[in-house]
Amino acid sequence: MMDTMKSGLIVDDLISHEGGVPCATNIMCIGDPGVGKTTVLLDILASINNKGRKCLFISGEMGKKQMFKYTQRFPQFGQVQTLFMSDYLEHNTKDVIEQVMNMGWDLILIDSIAEIIEGVRDDNKWDRKQAESWLVDMCVKNNKGENKKDAFTSFLLIQQVTKSGEFVGSNKLKHMTDAMMEMRRESEKDGGSTYMNFNKNRNGLVDVKLFYDLGTSKITYGQPVKQTEEVESDN
Repeated sequence: MMDTMKSGLIVDDLISHEGGVPCATNIMCIGDPGVGKTTVLLDILASINNKGRKCLFISGEMGKKQMFKYTQRFPQFGQVQTLFMSDYLEHNTKDVIEQVMNMGWDLILIDSIAEIIEGVRDDNKWDRKQAESWLVDMCVKNNKGENKKDAFTSFLLIQQVTKSGEFVGSNKLKHMTDAMMEMRRESEKDGGSTYMNFNKNRNGLVDVKLFYDLGTSKITYGQPVKQTEEVESDN
């Protein structure tokens, strides 16, 4: 449970003081549309997967065709085991996810939790609160290693935001997360660059910007910049 999964990317330094994703940790990611949330988190997932960890991508939005196009740009994404929920439209979303999670994983990326919650609601005639509580319970259960592999699973969770960019979800969902990552795009007058930043992080840095650029075949990361330093440099 005290182990840390390293991706080898500079983002490791932001996620935790040990450098990497701690086991039994839940990281929520929100951000503006089109900033590359799925791409960046898949890059982290694939990098950790390539270092011998057992990783899973649960896609509630992307189908196999879209994923294939992704792998043409980023071949390492194709090495990650992926559960496409679009392949199980005739099955109960809750049952499918429970069975797959019970196999035991080191790290699971869910994109997006809003889509999963909606699927569970529809299939089980639950309200949003019930479906959200189920997802929280599943994450906590696997955090504790309650699966066939006794794996203390960590989760990367992509969530939608309101038009004003605010987090969508209950306090229970917020409290379950160990870190809250925001991915934003600067205004055009400030350069229009994309960056990530943790506004909550029990294990690592907060208020530190990490700029990144989505290229045609790789993601280029800059160096972490403390927001206070950025303000001082502007002055």
